[in-house]
Amino acid sequence: MDVLQAERPDQRALREDLERGDFALGAHLGHWRLVRIDWPAVLIEIAAAPRAGAPDRYGFRFDCSGYPHAPATGRLWDIEANAPLPARAWPSGRSRVVAVFRSDWKGGACLYLPCDRVSIEGHDNWRHEHPAQIWKPERGLVGYLNAVRELLASSDYTGVRGG
Repeated sequence: MDVLQAERPDQRALREDLERGDFALGAHLGHWRLVRIDWPAVLIEIAAAPRAGAPDRYGFRFDCSGYPHAPATGRLWDIEANAPLPARAWPSGRSRVVAVFRSDWKGGACLYLPCDRVSIEGHDNWRHEHPAQIWKPERGLVGYLNAVRELLASSDYTGVRGG
């Protein structure tokens, strides 16, 4: 960041959250790793359970504009290519994982999760059906990261989609 440019309130809030203990603990435990911040994008790798032929972590790009009052929106991301991850390289699973990682939902531009800014639109029922996964500013990005990590660590996760 240019030293002459003032930090935006949402940038400052995100930076403060990334310095909090819950984010640091998740990183220390190997659940996730901050790759870089290209404001308003935040690139993070999230660990996945070992599966044959699958990566040990997936990259995600989170748009954190308006943070933390506006929920983040996240998508699978090829960190090296700095581009959306091709659908054939997405995580797969038996039920929950495929329901969240949907290339047919908004063209793959977001995850089908109650904590996602784009996906929550039009799903007011989620607020009552999935209250634990709704975006909460006091939990911030860590709540979203935990929701994704839990899926990728679950027995439902079968590996990479392929084909």
